Amino acid sequence: MAAKLSKKELKQPDVFQSTFEKIVDYISENTMRFYAIAATVVLTVVIAFGIYLYWSNYQTTAAQIYAKAQASLYRAGDNQEAAQASVKIFQELIEKYPHSWSARMAYYHLGNIYYNSGDLDKAIDNYKRFVSSTKSDDAGIKFLALTSLGYCFEARKDFKSALNYFEEAQKSNNTGFEAIGYRNIARIYEELNDKKKALENYQNALAKTMDPSMALFIKRKISSLS
Repeated sequence: MAAKLSKKELKQPDVFQSTFEKIVDYISENTMRFYAIAATVVLTVVIAFGIYLYWSNYQTTAAQIYAKAQASLYRAGDNQEAAQASVKIFQELIEKYPHSWSARMAYYHLGNIYYNSGDLDKAIDNYKRFVSSTKSDDAGIKFLALTSLGYCFEARKDFKSALNYFEEAQKSNNTGFEAIGYRNIARIYEELNDKKKALENYQNALAKTMDPSMALFIKRKISSLS
């Protein structure tokens, strides 16, 4: 059975009611301040939501252009003239949506297109732009871009620069590409006539190689250098 309230307790104001009345009194005495705070909160929420919608639309539209360029590149295949249609789309993407993930990837694809067409200057420029714009690299694309830079300088017979990029690539996220990286470094040391380091890297490559035919090739290299 519930305890009876005393006369003193019955005369005391309800705690909730008392608190509510204090809040109402405060708002009445500080009406302008209350409305200013409320307006600020509402405006902040509206701005944050607007930014979210803008950024979401920005990235979505950029991704659509990127997909269009990829489709064009796929249709072109090995036809370098047809691949030029993709160049225009990638350049449009970079110009209109420079801060998007898709624009960063556009630099990488442009580098590939220019490399395959033999325009090493433009290939190097776009690979470098991709690398400088990429902070994190979970997919290993940075490794591929740095490796491609190494190929560009190797094609120019600038073996020291090629080695720098191949070694930098090996320090990035190279999961699944370790053997390729070691082979590239070993090949450049061969060109530089450093047989000891070439042998060391071919041995590292062999330890990471799963392809039997490539393993046989590396064993022959190791045998010729030993």
